[in-house]
Amino acid sequence: MAVNKNNPVIEGASGKFGRTMVFRQRGNVTVMAVRPKPTTKLPTQNQMKQRFLFAKASSYAMSVISDPITKAAYQAKAKANQTAYNVAFRDFLTPPVLHLADWSKYTGAIGDTITCRITDIMAVTSVKVSLYDTDDLLIEEGMAVQSTLKLDWLYTATIAHTPVAGTRMVVEMTDTPQNVYTEEVVME
Repeated sequence: MAVNKNNPVIEGASGKFGRTMVFRQRGNVTVMAVRPKPTTKLPTQNQMKQRFLFAKASSYAMSVISDPITKAAYQAKAKANQTAYNVAFRDFLTPPVLHLADWSKYTGAIGDTITCRITDIMAVTSVKVSLYDTDDLLIEEGMAVQSTLKLDWLYTATIAHTPVAGTRMVVEMTDTPQNVYTEEVVME
């Protein structure tokens, strides 16, 4: 893919040129690429799943750019030559990342806290924490509260128990597009 730099002849061009080239606009940049070739092969099951996922991401991105307030929020996260659509599309496909699960302030007493540091392209809208013992029985579960730092989510224990190595925490994270992702952390 070639990027136009200081060529006034093709600047702003868009569409097919001849039988082999295509011009596209990416932000303020004109990009030249080889024309995609149509295929006669039937897609595999995995390709169909991926196409459906991309269709959902595209639908979400279209809904974002149709709302001026949401579009402005996504555009604020865009890098050079990126649109709000691009950021929304990526946000739909990219799960939040659980960077840290801090058990250091958790002794099993009511009121103890567990801190989860989570980042996402836009934002994480809710976090649910479930604690399981070594026999895989649910100890407790509830919603975590976002700290003033905005990166951390604090879960406050509501049931007293003695934590042991192997206690499992399941963190259920919901992001801006309302996708739910689950990550598991085991106490050492």
